[in-house]
Amino acid sequence: MKKKTGFAFGLTLVLSGLLFLAGCAGSRTYLLNLSYDASRTPPFWGGGARPMTVAVYQFQDVRPDRAYLGRRVYRDGKVDFFKPDEGTVEQVLTRSVVKIMERAGFKVATVNRVLDPDKENFQEIPGDLAIGGKIEALWVEAKSGYTLTDTDARLRLRVIWALPQDKTWLTKTIEGSASETDRPLYSPKHAEAKVNQVLQDGLDKLLKDETQLREKLMKQK
Repeated sequence: MKKKTGFAFGLTLVLSGLLFLAGCAGSRTYLLNLSYDASRTPPFWGGGARPMTVAVYQFQDVRPDRAYLGRRVYRDGKVDFFKPDEGTVEQVLTRSVVKIMERAGFKVATVNRVLDPDKENFQEIPGDLAIGGKIEALWVEAKSGYTLTDTDARLRLRVIWALPQDKTWLTKTIEGSASETDRPLYSPKHAEAKVNQVLQDGLDKLLKDETQLREKLMKQK
């Protein structure tokens, strides 16, 4: 009887120690495949005398925490972090904009700097128009209880168009959000799905309803 009692007590100590170590374990960083599918981008116009060139400038990441794409907060206060697996957030988003412009029928010239209306010389823009902007929010936040997890993702982009011929600027704000509640057996793939959902929905709006931009460009054709 004493042997059984001693064994049970020892097993309890081992399990308690494992639980303690698990609770004290440090945070982990998971890589998410942040990506945008531009295959459904429609042509921006029906055609013209010549293809137009758009200069795609680097989108500036001005989020409070630029190192990460999101995080998962556990009930005990532990936090895991998410990062994109192929470059920084601004690199992924800028590449996505290039894909959109190509699918829309533009010739693309990439410019490895930020498009700043306060400093830009229109004569130095290598195209018929230019696009750049700021990433003000792109984040996924997961909060886990004992067995279920809630997720919220959000996007906010400040898009800037430059029209060298008219020497004018056009701006557009794109916002989006996605959420999920009570997800069991949570994994980083669920966070990946939500952040990609807001990225897809947001960038799908990039050329949508750009009537003023289209009218100005049609006058140059």
